[in-house]
Order: sequence, then C-alpha cells, then structure tokens
Amino acid sequence: MLYELWIASRFLRAGSKERIISVIALISMVGIALGVAVLIVVISVMSGFDRYLEDKMIGMHAHIIVETLPSAGNSLGLMKKIKELPNVVDAAPFILGGCLIREADTLINVQMRGIVPELEPNVTKIKEYLKQGDLKLGDNEIIIGEELADRLFLKIGDSLSLISPQTITISKFKIKGIFNTGMYLYDSGLIISSLEGANNFFAGSQVISGISVKTNNIYKVGELKQRIYRALSPKYLFEIKTWMDLNRNFLNALRLEKLVMFIVVIMTTVVAAFGIVNTLIMSAMKKTKDIGILRAVGGKINSILMIFLFQGLGIGSLGIILGTIGGLAIAGSLNNLIDFISKIIGRSLIPQDIYYFDKLPVYFNAKDIIAIIATAFIISLLASIYPAYQASRLKPTEALRYE
Repeated sequence: MLYELWIASRFLRAGSKERIISVIALISMVGIALGVAVLIVVISVMSGFDRYLEDKMIGMHAHIIVETLPSAGNSLGLMKKIKELPNVVDAAPFILGGCLIREADTLINVQMRGIVPELEPNVTKIKEYLKQGDLKLGDNEIIIGEELADRLFLKIGDSLSLISPQTITISKFKIKGIFNTGMYLYDSGLIISSLEGANNFFAGSQVISGISVKTNNIYKVGELKQRIYRALSPKYLFEIKTWMDLNRNFLNALRLEKLVMFIVVIMTTVVAAFGIVNTLIMSAMKKTKDIGILRAVGGKINSILMIFLFQGLGIGSLGIILGTIGGLAIAGSLNNLIDFISKIIGRSLIPQDIYYFDKLPVYFNAKDIIAIIATAFIISLLASIYPAYQASRLKPTEALRYE
C-alpha cells in the first residue's frame, strides 16, 4: 500500500515533458476546492436562515400547543399533569380567537390571544420581542404588533375598537405595548391581551383554548407530543400540535430549497471531477512504459489500479481540504466582508427595515459539512475509477512493444 502511494505521488509530479499533467491536476484541484467552498458558504447561510426562521416560528408560539375542548376539565389540573412529564420546562394557558378591528370605515381581521402575563414569558419570547410598553395587562389593555401599529398610526396609550364575533359588540382596548417579532404574519395580525380580558371579550366562562408547552429540545417535540397524549384522557378532548406541525409546509419548502441548492452547487464539483479523469487518462498514456515495467517485474493488477486511484483521490482530497478551510473561513467572515462593502458603497447591503436583521445569519451544521465533504470525496472516487481500471488492464507486452 505504501509503495502504491509513493508511486502515485511521483506520477503527479511534473517532469520536463509532463508538466501539462500537473497543470490539469492543479486546475482540477482548484475546481473541486471552489465547489466545496461555495457549497459550504451557501449551505451555512441557508442553515443560518433556517435557524433564524425557526427561532421566529417558536418565538411567539410555544414548542407544543395542547388545544382543549370546553369539557376537558380544569386547566390547572391539566397544566400540572403536563409539567410533570419529562423534558417539559414549563406550561401556560391561553385563549385564542378571531376578532375584527374597526378603524373608520374599515374592518381588519386579526387574532386575539389571551395570556397570563406572569407565565407567558416562560413558554414564549414575548418579553424579548416587546419593544415598547410592558406586559402588565389589565382587562381592557392589549399589546399589538409593530406592523399593525404603523398601518393604523397607533402608539402606546391610544385606543383600539375591537368587534367580538360572539357578541357582535364593540369593545375599546387601550394599547399598553408594541412588539416586533420580525415575522409579518404576527406583527400585522396578532393582538395580545390578558386571559381575563380575552375571556370577557369572547363572552366566555373561564374556559381556556389550550395550554402552551415549552420543552428542552425543540427537535424532539414529536416524542413529547405522544407522551402528552398518553398522559391526558380521554384523548378526543385534546388536539396536540407541535411547532413543526404548525409550520410543516413552510419547513418542507425550506428543506426542498436547501436540497435543490445543494444539487445545483455540487455540479461545480462534478464538472471539476472531469479534470481528474483527464489527468489520469493523460498520466496513463504518458506512463505506459512505467506501467509495463511494473507489470513485468511482478506488479499486480490491483496495485496498478490503486496507484491511479490514489492519484485521483489525492487531487480530490487536496481540493476538498482547501475548499473546506476556505469555505469555513469565508462563511465565518462573511459579515465582515458585507460591512466592508457597505462602507465602500455608503449604504447597508442588508437594510434592517426590510429584513429585520443587520447581520447575515450563518450557522455551521456539522452534518451538512460532513455531507458536503463525503459527496465531494465520492465524486472524486467515481471520477478516478474508470481511468484507473483502464490503466490496470494494460498488458506488459503491449506496454513495452515499441520500447
């Protein structure tokens, strides 16, 4: 095995008449390095956006929502049962319903969520998103999203008229706070009140809509969902949804987009791998005499095969190593590069009023990087097999016939 490696390295070194082989090998290596680097940067940015959006999805909603029917029983008893389960961090009740905003001659459909102000920050990030005001809500006090406030020219202290679909009556609420989640859906269509305020508005009788549950692992909510179902009875009184269930279509679209981008960018590596094929074919043609001598002195077919495979994998591995280092370095300093370009052009490349963030989210997912490296290695291996096989089939008599 060692002598095959040594010979493979010698074959890749440029002689006076074979420098073109090393040049093609270098071009192939650079091509693979660029493909791997670009793929790491693209996938790291996409993973960063995925985590950013996931954070927003579970910011205003708990990890798990346990929706209940009116006959489900006492909410405190249900919360106690749920909080006793493993991996449950905390729980809080809520009331959720649709209502209409009456503004001049316009009616706007929004959602009202009644919460317990003392418990809600334990299961959602509402306190983190609150930009103005506070969560100390009275029965006729609400907090609204920044998009909705801008649309209706509202500020803290103003009144907002809401129409309850149950009573068809108009109730006035005082704006106590304004939040900004960075998600237009919430910031433009969600109103938060106290649990008592929502109950009075919907003409209820202290009946909650459900319980918000926070877990210590957002990616294992499916297991906890089944555990909660087993703990509650009768099951038909409850409907349990995880944050993944609530955003399933959106998450599937993100995964598909990431997969398509992976396939598109990996084509760069496939194109570069053709350079490996060319390098090995030219190397086999130039080293016909050497192959014949090796076979004549007892070199086995497998040894010749391994020599050329090592050449191809050597080119590919060097490209992968350089591309991985370069990709991680570029992705890690991407925001510094964006800041530098922004200073040159005199304006931000990432307008915060549009994207709600001033830094490009970058996240290094070990599984993604390993998948990129493994895919590039497999491509390099596949590109090396055919020319290596052809070189190993060369017969000594044919190789030395004209020597």
